[in-house]
Amino acid sequence: MIALLPILNALFGSLIKPFVAAWINYERDKFATTERGFEAAASSDAAVMSQALKSDIELNALKVQVYGQPVNRLIMLIAGVPPAVHFGLVFLDTILASKFIFGAPGPLGVPKLPAPYDTFEWAIVSSFFLVHAVALGAGNVSAWLNRKGA
Repeated sequence: MIALLPILNALFGSLIKPFVAAWINYERDKFATTERGFEAAASSDAAVMSQALKSDIELNALKVQVYGQPVNRLIMLIAGVPPAVHFGLVFLDTILASKFIFGAPGPLGVPKLPAPYDTFEWAIVSSFFLVHAVALGAGNVSAWLNRKGA
C-alpha cells in the first residue's frame, strides 16, 4: 500500500496541490480579515473609552469648581442632607423589617413619604449620590464577537 503513495502522488498530486494551496490561502485570508475586524473594533472601543475618561475628568473639574462655592455647600446642607438622611433611615428600616416578620413594620418606625414626594426625595438623593455608569453600552468588540458567533 505504501508503494502506491508515490504513484498516486504522481498521478493526482498536480491536480490536488492547486486546490489545497487555494484553500490554504482562503483560510489564511479569512483569518487575517477576522483579525483586522477585531483590531478595528478594539481600537474603536479604546477611542470611545478614552473620550469618556476625558469627559469624566472635565466633569469632575467642573464639579470641584461648582461644589467648592460656599453658597452651594449651604444649599447642599439645607436641601440635600434631610432627604438623604430620611431616605437612608427608610432604607435601613426596610432592611431591618425584612429581617423580622415579613410585612411587619420596621423596628425604627420611619414612615415613607406619600406618592409624589417619594419621587422628589429619590431625585434629590440620586442627584447627590448618583453613580456613574461603568459600561457605556455594548462595545464594538462585543458586537464583533456576537457577529462572529463566538
